[in-house]
Amino acid sequence: MKNIYKIFIAIVSTMIIMQNISFADDEMLLKSDFKNAYLQYNQALNEAKTPLNYLNMCKLTFLLRDDDSAKTYCKSALKEIDKQKHLDYELKSEILSMMGNVYSLAFHNNDIAFEYYNQAKEYKERNSETDKYDLTKLYRNLAYTYYNTGNINMADLYWDKAFKTIEEQNEDKYMTLKAVLYNDMAMKERKNQKYDKSKEYLDKALEAALNAKEYKDHRILSTIYGNLAYYYEVNKKDKKLAVKYNRLFLEESSKFPEENLIDKDEYMPEDTTIEDIEKLLEEYPYDIDLNVMLGAYKINLEESNSKDYFDNAIRINPDNTYVYLAIANAYSEKYQEYNFKEYLEQAKKYAQIAAEKSHYEPDVYLTLGLININLNAPIVANMYFNNYIKNTDD
Repeated sequence: MKNIYKIFIAIVSTMIIMQNISFADDEMLLKSDFKNAYLQYNQALNEAKTPLNYLNMCKLTFLLRDDDSAKTYCKSALKEIDKQKHLDYELKSEILSMMGNVYSLAFHNNDIAFEYYNQAKEYKERNSETDKYDLTKLYRNLAYTYYNTGNINMADLYWDKAFKTIEEQNEDKYMTLKAVLYNDMAMKERKNQKYDKSKEYLDKALEAALNAKEYKDHRILSTIYGNLAYYYEVNKKDKKLAVKYNRLFLEESSKFPEENLIDKDEYMPEDTTIEDIEKLLEEYPYDIDLNVMLGAYKINLEESNSKDYFDNAIRINPDNTYVYLAIANAYSEKYQEYNFKEYLEQAKKYAQIAAEKSHYEPDVYLTLGLININLNAPIVANMYFNNYIKNTDD
């Protein structure tokens, strides 16, 4: 069982229909090494304002859900490449494709997204040497966007193109991309109420996601587990398997953006000060744990800044159960210390969100019980303690 400190700096998710993410062809991003990617990309951009360096930062910040920054970086990449006399068409197509992702998946402006996607498609299809991985991503995102606009025929056309482009590619890095396509098919069949067919695609998606090996994407894997949990809970009424996949879902989604950041011994020794944490976060602003820790520290010192840190942590992974749990715990401890009504309301708010995402996880129920002890709510605490006992394996 996790102790409170581990829970305080841990991470997790809710049900997702189709995973609305972009892919990046960079090795570090494919391997979820976001911190090193940020350090290298940011340094490279500071040294040279090139289209590629802007594009790399666009991809990284988009994957970390910093949508405004992603749009700014991509626009700068497009502006810089249009200055070139000898155009790199493959690079420009990638910038245009990412612009499409930003407008479709982040800002939900499909009209503008289609303009960028179609320009990128024109460049890529005209180039016989275009990268098949990037082309498959583009076809898939076109399919996803058409599907969301209700144009099923065009969606099917581009899903078919994506499958045909990737069918003979068996390298590990293609496995997650195949998993996304199979998950898309599963969700389409679920919407059509063809639940057994949907399950067949989910099985294929899970196999592909697990075969990605070092390129395993925890968001995709957690999405598939979540959809399997939904299938067993809603369609098959199989509580045992629903609990199994919900817990796998919770475990996998807790590992984004970086599963190794929970263990901070390498760069955060016991005598670490708040100033040290601020410096670490300045160097890499997308560390969820550090955002939560600073937010908790500043609750009664700088409440507006405190909320900014909490909002940053949520934005990076809004499906993360343990982020809400940690924030609720921080407010409950401050309420116990200062007895401010605002802290009580905030603790209840974030605890409720965590409870809604608990998915039968005993540690979540246990911590919710302890939080409600801090809030002087013994009846609610006992309810969660009973859920903890009920859901703890014998």
